[in-house]
Amino acid sequence: MKSANDPLASRFGGEPAEIARGLIEYAKSAEALSADQPRLIDEYPKKWVGVYQGKVSAGADDLQTLMSLLDEQGIPPGNAIIRFIERNQRTMIL
Repeated sequence: MKSANDPLASRFGGEPAEIARGLIEYAKSAEALSADQPRLIDEYPKKWVGVYQGKVSAGADDLQTLMSLLDEQGIPPGNAIIRFIERNQRTMIL
């Protein structure tokens, strides 16, 4: 097992077990975001939401307020999925 002193492990946040936990939490949040999209459109239309550990942890009219709400709860923004909820989802072809 690699230590936190390993340059590659430290680039990804530390110990492999810690990295794995973070990826699992992120996957839960991503799944909740996509599965609950219709409910989110009804509950948070034209709002910013922060999804953390599989649930919506905060919702706000603007991004700055959302970030403050996440901070108050001790949720690092890098660990949350942050999205703007629109009724009509845009399709972008890049």
